[in-house]
Amino acid sequence: MKLPHPHVDADGLEEFSVVFTDRSLNHMSAKFQAVMRDVSGLLKEVYGGSAVALVPGGGTYAMEAVARQFGQGHALIVRNGWFSYRWSQIDGGDGAADRQRRAGGFCAASG
Repeated sequence: MKLPHPHVDADGLEEFSVVFTDRSLNHMSAKFQAVMRDVSGLLKEVYGGSAVALVPGGGTYAMEAVARQFGQGHALIVRNGWFSYRWSQIDGGDGAADRQRRAGGFCAASG
């Protein structure tokens, strides 16, 4: 596959991340694209599929992609640890925190 702009970060290591402690592979680079093709091929082979959807991004990016699939309406967010509070933040800040119910050590919010 020929890149439209091969001069842009050909090795894929010019991009630094403020989150990770090491360099983040540039998603526009040939190296990153080769890795994604390899992962895609492996997933299709392992699961016997003809297609696969890969979401390149951090954990929050994947969580947001899942949350957006639910559209509008109500959702039940079960909080069972610190990271699960991120679901309420992703929910859109529409006041879900005002509709929390506590049960034992858990807190659930519908939003």
